[in-house]
Amino acid sequence: MIKIRGGFTLIELLVVVLIIGVLSSMAIPQYFKVVEKARMAEAQSTFSTVKSAQSRVMAKNGKYTNNWGDLDLAFSDSSGAACAGTGGCVQKIFTYMLDEDGTVYATRNPTPTPASAYGRYTLLYDINSGVTTCTQANCIIDLI
Repeated sequence: MIKIRGGFTLIELLVVVLIIGVLSSMAIPQYFKVVEKARMAEAQSTFSTVKSAQSRVMAKNGKYTNNWGDLDLAFSDSSGAACAGTGGCVQKIFTYMLDEDGTVYATRNPTPTPASAYGRYTLLYDINSGVTTCTQANCIIDLI
């Protein structure tokens, strides 16, 4: 009777672990990029809503406002309280601020922790031109 020994050699196992390591080293940064792009889409949606509200304020008063209470939409912060006054509206991912010149700022909150490639960045949305810019180079390259 011939006894056949089954199983993998140590070299075969090391090669498989190496391949998995190489694949994951390429996939993980892409994953963080996709997650950050989704968060960027959330900010773009908020920019669109603020643009509509600011356009109505402009039509009514002849100028944009930096006060959340002047908008005809109710924005809530992360705790559910209505955003009011001229301070920032702290939401889950971004803190939004209004400017009287028609710029909306979205600063990335430290929690949840942003990917190290992007860090804490600020998005600037110009209502007049509809252009979004970012204060961080990788943000401009990868996300916008």
